[in-house]
Parts: sequence; structure tokens; C-alpha cells
Amino acid sequence: MGTEKQKWDNEPVKEVLNSIFFNLNNKPMKYIITIWLFTIVISPLLIALILGAIVTDSNFSDTLSFYGSFDIILTMIIVGFVYSIPTMVIFWLIKKKLKNRYSNLSKKIILSTYAFLSVWITFYIVDKGFLIVGSEQTILALIYSLTIVIGIWVFKLDNK
Repeated sequence: MGTEKQKWDNEPVKEVLNSIFFNLNNKPMKYIITIWLFTIVISPLLIALILGAIVTDSNFSDTLSFYGSFDIILTMIIVGFVYSIPTMVIFWLIKKKLKNRYSNLSKKIILSTYAFLSVWITFYIVDKGFLIVGSEQTILALIYSLTIVIGIWVFKLDNK
């Protein structure tokens, strides 16, 4: 009894884990990882420029010296990566369900709607104060949600 190999009972979880961790060369995962990396890298850069130049009303060189700090950008990328893991797993599951059922236009609309809402929901869970109009957190949520939607529309959606 103790020497028997334990059987995996939850096939969908096994499939997700295998797809994410062991099969990164397949096209569906490349699309999702491309959007994910695009979002977690481009968003902090846009945030640095927008918050630095517009919100703090500083000149461009001051913006780059403060927000251009590698430490701040790297921290934003790491935090964005960690907070977006559940969102991207669900994104992958939705994309998989939409596989052959809809046109690429319909798929992108559905994925964009989910992605936009998921960013706002994540920000709400982490910090309910982000809903205050004009707060920096509202700008962060807007930039992240628009960046992921842009990524969905810019990168080619595979049919797998």
C-alpha cells in the first residue's frame, strides 16, 4: 500500500499544470505568455512615464530619474507577475474553451472583456481604495487593463 504510486484524481488541474510548466513551446501558451510578458513589462514603463510626467507635474528628466529607477520598475514587474498568475490561468482556460467555437474577433472581444475586468477585480481585492477618483491606484488599474487589452489585439491569436 505504501509503495503504490498515488494516482492523480484531478485531470483538469493536471492538464493545466502540464500545459503551463512542461509544454511552453506550444502555440496557445506562446500567445498567453506573450500577452502576459507584454503586460507586466510595458505597464510599469507606462506607469513610470505617466505618473512621473502628468501626475507629479515634473519635467521629463526628473520623471526618468525617479520612476526610471531600475529597482522600482523591477519591483512593479515582479508584483505584477505574482498578482496576475490567477488571472492568466483563468485566461488560458477561457481561451481553451473558446478554441473552435467562435471567430477570432469574438474570441478577442471575450478575452479583452475578461482581461479588462480581471485587472480591476484584482486591484479591488488588493486595495479597495483604488476606486477613489483620481488616485494613483486608479491610474495603475487603467494602465494595466488597457495594456493587456492592447496586447490581446496586437498579437496574433492562434486557432489552437
